[in-house]
Amino acid sequence: MHSMELQWLNPGFPRQYLSSSKKQNALVPSDWLKKEEIAVTVEIQWENDIETPDWATELITVMEFLLSKLFEKERTVSVYITNAVEMQKINAEYRGKNSSTDVLSWSYYEQDHSSVYVGDLAVSWDDVCQQADTNGWDSKTEMIRILVHGCCHLSGLDHEKSKDEELEMLALEEQLLTQLGLPGLYVNS
Repeated sequence: MHSMELQWLNPGFPRQYLSSSKKQNALVPSDWLKKEEIAVTVEIQWENDIETPDWATELITVMEFLLSKLFEKERTVSVYITNAVEMQKINAEYRGKNSSTDVLSWSYYEQDHSSVYVGDLAVSWDDVCQQADTNGWDSKTEMIRILVHGCCHLSGLDHEKSKDEELEMLALEEQLLTQLGLPGLYVNS
């Protein structure tokens, strides 16, 4: 895992949750993007109390891929991976729900399509591991599924708005997961 002391990419993200975390960062001009070569910046922070999996650095590549598929030009995203206790606090503060959740998203793209900062994601590692067990696959697969879901939210889709948007979001998630080598995760949905 890469560990660097960096400024959090988006100063608007709730900084009190980021004071004791491990960071991964990549700035990658990607030659495989859909329209033109663009720079994609991904910062991933793991809460210090979480044992970072061996595959954690692969998530940067996953996020680069998702940004390249969902957005037209240079984009930046931040991901904070924490535990269920902290996620419950964040969920209560920002959504008024006193429970943990797998992923929360703050989209800046939705409000301003020209913004380089697409948004921020907070992910509960505990929820990822529990859902992986429930779904019958490993935590890496579930983490990728959750990141795909979160990035679809960052692009402006919301499955809670309407049945049509739920179906559109589900189809996009399935397409992205297939492109990432994880087809059929929603077969029983």
